[in-house]
Amino acid sequence: MHTGHLVHTALLAILVLAALPVHAVTLAEAVQASLERHPESRLAEARHKVEAGYRQQAESLLGGDPSVTLSATGDTFGSDFGYEEYVVGISLPVLLPGQRSARAAIADNIGRLADDDRKRLLWQVAGEVLERAWQLRIAQAELKESTKQWAAARALVQDIRHRHEVGEVSRNDLLLAQQDLITAEAGYQEALDALRKARIAWRNYTGLDALPDDLEAFSARKAEENPATHPRLAALVAQVETARARTADARARRRATPVVSLFAKRDRGDRNQDYTDSLGLEVSMPLGTGAPAAPAIAEAEAELTRAQASLDLARRELQLELARAEQEVARATRLHLLAERNHRLSLSRLKLAQRAFELGEMDLYQLLLARRQSYQATRELRLRKLEKARALARKNHVSGVIPR
Repeated sequence: MHTGHLVHTALLAILVLAALPVHAVTLAEAVQASLERHPESRLAEARHKVEAGYRQQAESLLGGDPSVTLSATGDTFGSDFGYEEYVVGISLPVLLPGQRSARAAIADNIGRLADDDRKRLLWQVAGEVLERAWQLRIAQAELKESTKQWAAARALVQDIRHRHEVGEVSRNDLLLAQQDLITAEAGYQEALDALRKARIAWRNYTGLDALPDDLEAFSARKAEENPATHPRLAALVAQVETARARTADARARRRATPVVSLFAKRDRGDRNQDYTDSLGLEVSMPLGTGAPAAPAIAEAEAELTRAQASLDLARRELQLELARAEQEVARATRLHLLAERNHRLSLSRLKLAQRAFELGEMDLYQLLLARRQSYQATRELRLRKLEKARALARKNHVSGVIPR
């Protein structure tokens, strides 16, 4: 391989490694940064505005907008004879106690829904951050191992070339070492591309360049499974309670609100008489047949049924995800133990192969085979260790743990 190309590629590797984050952030900071970038982050504020609207309505004595009435009645306007009547009145729709408490219940539940749904979004974002962080972390480890393998292959080519020049090994051995170098460089390039993709995905979601320095510490946290307070379920419970409050409100409003009217009247029989002033009070109480409100009640009950079904389904899915997370941790633990054993054996075999090659008791092909198996064992051990930590992080997340 051309020396200039090797130098260029090596410099590229140095630049890539130098570009790795040096200003570390915490996992909680990465989650918060991602939450602020999320399109749904402003929904909680919007829901709190809805809450304020319902609360204002519940605290009001009126069930609607007041109206003003003006009327004039007469036998013959403009004449000195005939009856005249002038009335000024105001009508006030009044909420009944049950209607007011129903609106207050909606406000309370919408407020809880806003807070719980933001916590659910925070939990969801934390899961995305963890996945992308671990993808980047594993990609970094892969690049590091492939860089070591490539460097070892270059050193071996130089050693074999020197031996070939003094006649200790054949040209076939040199060609074999050069082929192994190309394979190692190809592995490095693949790892480099994977790292670039992982870094783009991380930056696109979080807006950050730095990888959290406490990523693996999150995996070591002890998860406490409590479905009652799980962010995913708490938001759905709040939705159910909000739907239940809306149903109660629809039932409370199955008849129109009463209307209280106050009016002042001035009248006289003819021009020769004085005006007579009087005050009046009128209460209009709708009978409430229920028919006009039936669609609203049915729709509210249907929404309650949908919300309850979503909650029940989420509980079942959460139980399944927790079981899968437990199985994944057990699987990753077993594979890590096997990788440790394989790594120890591969190191012992490589030492024997290296010694035998130096003594001329083993050909280059066998040495390269031992080197490749040792590299694969080292790479697999590192990967299995990271996969175990990622499985623990996933379990903690599924259990409802949010980075703090």
